[in-house]
Amino acid sequence: MQVGRRNRTILALLICAGLASGCANLGAVREFAASSANMTGYKTVTEHYVSSADRQLADLPPDKRFDSTRKNLRTLKAVTGQDKETLLKLHAITTGYMSALAQLAGEDAYSISPEIKQVSGAIQASDSLKINADHVSAYSNIAQRVADWALAAKQAKDIKQMVRQNGADMDKLLEAMQLATQAYGIVLEQEIQSYELVADYRQAQWSAKLPGDVGLTPERREVIATVLRRSTQADLAAQQQALKAQQAAAAGLDRVRQAHEVMLKNVDRLSAKDVQAILRQASSDLKSIRQSISDL
Repeated sequence: MQVGRRNRTILALLICAGLASGCANLGAVREFAASSANMTGYKTVTEHYVSSADRQLADLPPDKRFDSTRKNLRTLKAVTGQDKETLLKLHAITTGYMSALAQLAGEDAYSISPEIKQVSGAIQASDSLKINADHVSAYSNIAQRVADWALAAKQAKDIKQMVRQNGADMDKLLEAMQLATQAYGIVLEQEIQSYELVADYRQAQWSAKLPGDVGLTPERREVIATVLRRSTQADLAAQQQALKAQQAAAAGLDRVRQAHEVMLKNVDRLSAKDVQAILRQASSDLKSIRQSISDL
């Protein structure tokens, strides 16, 4: 009887150890998925990109020398307006997927918010963002399988099934986000260059001495020039911060996709030490990147 009681005790301890080990084995996946959801859910850079044309048009002087720039900006506004819905859907579907992985890996506190859990509609190809038919197809494939990420997480047997079903298509959508974020940088750099040209134009306008400017004494002119310089410096600093945020977001998405590819290739060995190490390092990198964005 004592032997039987001792065997039952050992068995219970082994079961507990096994459960604890299972949770620990999924800890790296859970941490990576939660960190990735925070990264893919970061929309500030997207919003800054979409509103770039409006900001530049509002700041553009009426002088005819800027007519060509004005025309180009109106074209950019039309393009970014068309791209906006696709970009927001990419944010939502990638964040919903990562949130579902976090739930499946045992992060009970990680809820899937209503605005990202639904998968609906379709995305459009975009020459400006280099989003092509393959990306559109990948989104459609997932939309046909998943209507609600929270429901999909409940229906999936485990995290492996979720990755097997959606991982390859999700990799294409992460690529689409990478390409889009790189395109943001081109537009934001152009915005800085355009702003500098406009600032030089305004500085020249106030520096020129015209007939009838008798009331504009050198002292008053210097005050205006000083205010213009300080305003320009502040605006350029803000634009540089936006560009740094774009670069950090691009680096973050690169890291998400790299580690997700590791998960996809090693879906049957997610508990392996080398895979866990890669995912934990990716989580650490993503947290550092998000902190760097917050510090801007």
